[in-house]
Amino acid sequence: MKMNEFLKQIASDIKNNNQTYTQQDFYHLLKYTGITPDNSLVKDIDSFYEQFLKSLNNSLVRHIPRKVGHDDYKTYYLGLYVEKRAVYTESCKVYFPVKYEYMISALKTVFSYLIRNSIESVVKFHVVSTNENIVIRFYHQEDVLPFINYCNNNFVLDDLLEKVNPFIATIFKIGIVKDDNTLDTYNGTLAAVLESYFNYLKTYDALDKISDLHFLDYLIQKANNEENEIIRFNLKAIEKNIKAILTRTSPLD
Repeated sequence: MKMNEFLKQIASDIKNNNQTYTQQDFYHLLKYTGITPDNSLVKDIDSFYEQFLKSLNNSLVRHIPRKVGHDDYKTYYLGLYVEKRAVYTESCKVYFPVKYEYMISALKTVFSYLIRNSIESVVKFHVVSTNENIVIRFYHQEDVLPFINYCNNNFVLDDLLEKVNPFIATIFKIGIVKDDNTLDTYNGTLAAVLESYFNYLKTYDALDKISDLHFLDYLIQKANNEENEIIRFNLKAIEKNIKAILTRTSPLD
């Protein structure tokens, strides 16, 4: 689904069905658009990760594991070669939206690459299907392109990857964004802006004017008026991604 299609579908639901959307609703849509719900690999992923952590504990690889949630709502984090939180102005978040059936083999590949190259990073992954599945925060932006090129040279990414949400710019279907994670994430900030944007359109009875360019204009004005430095950074990051999508340029430029 493209950005315009996403926006126009929401506008249609609001106008024709009197549908209401909260920030949480938008966040859910951003995470699951285009995905068939699947939790069939939860136990297999858990078992793989448990064994993988045991192997790391018996090695010299510096790592910090963390788990959020429980049962089918677990999200795992694994920091590699890190001692503190990444500097958000220097780091870069990469979405590797592997298809659910390839999750375990993809995790093996990602972990192997990061460890072999001693990449300072944090890997986040879900145990159920989403359109992000594996997210890697590279502490240094210069490490991103070599990883993408490695993946593109070694895999048929068209067959391996799902599509990320339509507000994330990609290189070879691998999504790239910047954000600060102390107040909110890229998608969390985006969900808040979408809620604000559609409330604005409803207030002025302007749902028919919706488009990706109109949303971009709204976002730019919101970013320019934002006083909080971190929120403004996230808004500018979304602005940059949307511009990269619309102009078909690299989000790393």
